[in-house]
Amino acid sequence: MVVQDNKKRAVELRKKGFSYSEIKKSLFVPKSTLSYWLKKIKLSESQLQRLKRKRSEAGKAGSRFKKLKTVEMIERIQRVSAAEIQKISKRELWMMGIMLYWRDRNKNDLKKGVRFTSSDPNLIKLFLKWLREIGQLKREEIQFDIFLNRRKRNMNRAINYWAEITRYPQYSFPRIYRQSNKTEYGLLRVRVKASSMLARQISGWIKGIISITKL
Repeated sequence: MVVQDNKKRAVELRKKGFSYSEIKKSLFVPKSTLSYWLKKIKLSESQLQRLKRKRSEAGKAGSRFKKLKTVEMIERIQRVSAAEIQKISKRELWMMGIMLYWRDRNKNDLKKGVRFTSSDPNLIKLFLKWLREIGQLKREEIQFDIFLNRRKRNMNRAINYWAEITRYPQYSFPRIYRQSNKTEYGLLRVRVKASSMLARQISGWIKGIISITKL
C-alpha cells in the first residue's frame, strides 16, 4: 500500500514537472525506482525548460561551493604555514637578502653600486630591512627612483604610495622616470650612496654560494 501511494505521488509530482532529485527528497524513494515508475511520463516544453534551469542552477551552486571550499583550504594552509615562521635570525636575513639581490643584480652594480628594483612592496620592505640590519646603512645613505608607466599621470599618487611603504618622506622620491610597465604605482628602485664596496662584498658572498653548490 505504501509503495502504491508513493508511486501515485511520484507520478503526480513528475507530471507537475518536478525532477527525480526533487521527488526523491520528498518521498525517499531510490532514483532507480523512480526511473522505472516514471519512464513513460512525457513532460511539456515548459517543464523541460524548468528542469534545465534547475540543473544549471544546481551546477552553478555546486561550482560556487567547490570554489569556496578550495579558498577555505588554501587559507587554512596559508595560516598553518605562516605560523611556522616564528622569527628570522640575522643569518637567515643575511642569506635572504643575498638571494633577493642576486636575482635582480646588474653587471654594472660593481661600478654604480647596490641597486634593487621591484614593484612588490613586501620585497622592497625586506630589502630595506636587509640594508639596515645587515648592511648597517643609515637612512640618509639610501635613495629612491620611481619608474612610472607613461600613461599614469598622477605622480603624486605613486610618490605617496612608496612613501607609505618605505616610511620615507615624500621628498625622498625626487626622480620619476617614464617607461613601459603595467604596474599601478610603478617600479621602485632602491639605491645606496657610494655603495661600490657593498656591491663587491655582496658579489663575493654570491661567489661563495656558487662555489659550495657546484655538483
